[in-house]
Amino acid sequence: MILRSVTRHVRDQNWFAVCIDFFIVIVGVFIGIQVANWNDDRRDREAEMLYLDRLQQELSDIAPQVDAGHESVRGDLERMLHVRDYFETGQGSEAFGGEHCASLVTSHIYVETIFYPPTIKELISTGRIVLIRDHAIRTAILSFDQTNAELSQLRTDIQIDRRMLARAHPDLIDAGLSDWEDAICDFEAMSGDRAFLNDFLDNMRRFSAYVSDVTGRQSEIIESLRATIASGAGAASALELPSSPAPAASEGK
Repeated sequence: MILRSVTRHVRDQNWFAVCIDFFIVIVGVFIGIQVANWNDDRRDREAEMLYLDRLQQELSDIAPQVDAGHESVRGDLERMLHVRDYFETGQGSEAFGGEHCASLVTSHIYVETIFYPPTIKELISTGRIVLIRDHAIRTAILSFDQTNAELSQLRTDIQIDRRMLARAHPDLIDAGLSDWEDAICDFEAMSGDRAFLNDFLDNMRRFSAYVSDVTGRQSEIIESLRATIASGAGAASALELPSSPAPAASEGK
């Protein structure tokens, strides 16, 4: 329709009308582009909120598992430290039970999961991390990804050349036939065996690094990311949501 109008006005040499027609076309194109941009921006904001909601839920689901795992290995480390104190002082062995022997038998095992939320993987692998407008949240997500990779590598490094005490010292440890806590340790003989003590102390120091620098660090970065997302989401809501009108003052009776 516009094309026919322009053609007619050109044929009639009505240049003012031609200018009006072109102006209408330009304004229509401009409005169309703005509407398309607005729709794209709205979809991006919806996608951003969906990603952040999903990530926050994943972190909330993961956090209790990480904390429980950290507390479990901390308990193992505490029992190793009790055994070490006995080796140094010769006192306290009367409090040892199956769990203390089990902590020695399993001192080479690092079983806790290095959790990696699927949403972070999706955001980074697809490049949709750019949808996250808040610089602090985006930086925290990228930092989590980097730290997660470092934790995985550290756990691998800690396990290199680790010693399986029950296999290396069968004369001092009976690993049992069923549960770990059925293991039997000759703590008195261990305290006088320098080869065993060296292997045990090496395992204990590796396990201590695992507890503090892997499971403990993982718990910290999860809580930090949760707090950053919650803080950023709260600030965004305060900026984007219209404020409610102040309630009218009630008249005194």
